[in-house]
Amino acid sequence: MVAATFTTSDYVFGVLAALIVGMSKTALPGAGLIATPLMASVFSGRLIPGGTLPILLLADLFAIRWYRSSTRWDLLRPLAPWVTLGFAGGVTFFALLGAADRSLEIVIGVTILVMVALQIWRKFRRAPDVAPTLAAAAWFGATGGFTTFVSNNAGPIMNTYFIRLGLAKEEMIGTSSWFYFAVNVAKVPVYLALGAWASSGGAFFTADSLRFAAFISPAVVVGVFGGRRVVDRIPRDTFVNIVLALSAAATIKLLAGW
Repeated sequence: MVAATFTTSDYVFGVLAALIVGMSKTALPGAGLIATPLMASVFSGRLIPGGTLPILLLADLFAIRWYRSSTRWDLLRPLAPWVTLGFAGGVTFFALLGAADRSLEIVIGVTILVMVALQIWRKFRRAPDVAPTLAAAAWFGATGGFTTFVSNNAGPIMNTYFIRLGLAKEEMIGTSSWFYFAVNVAKVPVYLALGAWASSGGAFFTADSLRFAAFISPAVVVGVFGGRRVVDRIPRDTFVNIVLALSAAATIKLLAGW
């Protein structure tokens, strides 16, 4: 449950999470995963993904506006049916278990670490970029759809997929931005319906959580503009290394339960 009155530390964690979310959308994909444990310091259960969703959507609006010309729609279209399948798995999970639990965090964390490790291994082997396949779209789409639905943590999964395809920085940001915007918009009615139908786990949104999101939203704007100023100065190899490092570090934090 979210407290009716937030503490100073709640606002500090929230502002920091919002700043990171903003930067993750325009400069450092994968960094958004760090925001989840920060928001978990303020909210619990279903309010963690629900409380984070408004600031994600705000950051998405900036990213899709700035990087729309770099979007690879040919890569997004094959993902759509599999993301829908992942959403269905997320709905089933919340309907049966009520809210995310520790076992889910472990499964997500191990999955992300394996993907990051494989990408690092390919990088050191100087393996060539791979062409998109139906099997890869099915795996990453379904896994990303499920993970983003239950915890807003699909960043490392989708980033690993786009990196292995050899996308340029701008293409990666533009393509991932539209992916996240689409799935985040789709979550809103599903979260509302699930909160009303399977109410034993609590609501995803409350008046308090929405007020909290509104309060920290200026930090999102600071983050997206700051990220946009930084991204052009980062070489692609450095950009990829930062994304992988942030994904691994945040996932270890998730597994440790800090």
